[in-house]
Amino acid sequence: MKIVIMAGGKGTRFWPLSTEHAPKQFLSFHSEQTLIQETVSRFRDFVPDSRLFVAVPRRYLPVLREQLPGLAPKQLIVEPRQKDTAACIALAAFRFLQAGDNEPVAFIPADQYIDDKAAYLAAISAAAEIALRPNAIVTLGIKPRRPETGFGYLLTSPATEEEHAALGARRVNRFVEKPSEEKARELIGKDDVYWNSGIIVCRPETIARCIETYEPAIWNSLAENPQDIDAAYAGMPRLSIDYAVMERADSVYCLPIDCGWDDIGSWASMRRHLEPDSAGNVSKGNATLPESAGNIVFVEGKPAVVIGVKDLIIVSTANGLLVCPKSEEPSLKKWLSLNGDLT
Repeated sequence: MKIVIMAGGKGTRFWPLSTEHAPKQFLSFHSEQTLIQETVSRFRDFVPDSRLFVAVPRRYLPVLREQLPGLAPKQLIVEPRQKDTAACIALAAFRFLQAGDNEPVAFIPADQYIDDKAAYLAAISAAAEIALRPNAIVTLGIKPRRPETGFGYLLTSPATEEEHAALGARRVNRFVEKPSEEKARELIGKDDVYWNSGIIVCRPETIARCIETYEPAIWNSLAENPQDIDAAYAGMPRLSIDYAVMERADSVYCLPIDCGWDDIGSWASMRRHLEPDSAGNVSKGNATLPESAGNIVFVEGKPAVVIGVKDLIIVSTANGLLVCPKSEEPSLKKWLSLNGDLT
């Protein structure tokens, strides 16, 4: 099998630490390594270098090469611009099929946290076995631990195919994207519901056929411009693979996994990976928080003193200053989109 690590996200929700010029996958949060360095290191002994790839927008090539100098040019799938995961996966599948290669591929986001590497890799191997079957697309599902409103959910039922069921796979019947808290509480009470990890395993031929069927503008742009990827991308819509394919395909399977997975997608997620003080504050950098409780504080450079406040997110970097109630963090992306010069 092959591994394609997708490193094209903008990391908007981690502003002002993450910006479009230096997004979160190239930053470190809970270890000395950056998120993409951690992701690549998980697969170093799992597949040979010839089967390990990174899909990256051209604008991020300098920082990628700086952080992963051992990657050979042939391990890079370079996107001319950011067009979301449908275009990224289509380009990778197109390249593999051009080379006559149809073995299963695991498409892995570059910015996830994994606690149990062995369980994680075992699940990806099992998913690749399922993906050998005609038309099968597999995603790893995480049993929900809280009513998370920032994740997608998978509603599943037992797989009818004996060979899939033997590996623990379930059929995906429906996707629910970022529900309300009330809906999330309802979902986590069900036994057949999982978080959508965003990890997809399939054969290039399978995903190519689905993209050509459901979003022909994406696949046709590549087919019509096989030697000019810039021209191909110019004509593509910007779509996630979930919307373009996963929510519409017939043979999508969920393989449940317990590996300590988490999506490092927002400042709130940092609470789960940093040790809180006695008042429930988590902080990184030179921060003092007298008479304050439940805050998330990240500071670079100058020291910060945060006095007598509760349940705030406070981030100070060279790129800017963020102060907001934790409850308002889901609005951050909206406000940044209205002030594009900030990112």
